[in-house]
Amino acid sequence: GKYVIGTVEGDIHSIGKSIVAMLLEASGFQVIDLGVDVSIAKFLETIKQEKPDVVGMSALLTPTVPRMRDVVEALKEAGIRDTVKIMVGGAPVNQDIADSLGADCYAPEAQSAVEKARALIGK
Repeated sequence: GKYVIGTVEGDIHSIGKSIVAMLLEASGFQVIDLGVDVSIAKFLETIKQEKPDVVGMSALLTPTVPRMRDVVEALKEAGIRDTVKIMVGGAPVNQDIADSLGADCYAPEAQSAVEKARALIGK
């Protein structure tokens, strides 16, 4: 599968995201790592261009978590939300927050992100 991953706008933390990206690559995913402080426009542009199976968003700073919802809403407005699965993670995120953001999946740590990504794409 193809997986786009990035840390949302306003947040520059990358360790967790980078570990998830490395494990996904080691598990056979094609990973497009957008880096940190990724704008809604960049997520949207990359998703339209790359057509990934899964989009992963991370945040470490609590005030940046709502940016994940903004990305989900932008995907809805662009009419492409139903074409991609969305996974979220990071220290301030939990399952309840993931549900409120409109994500398909929450991964509390890197290894479960790989398992859940496989499940999302049916592998």
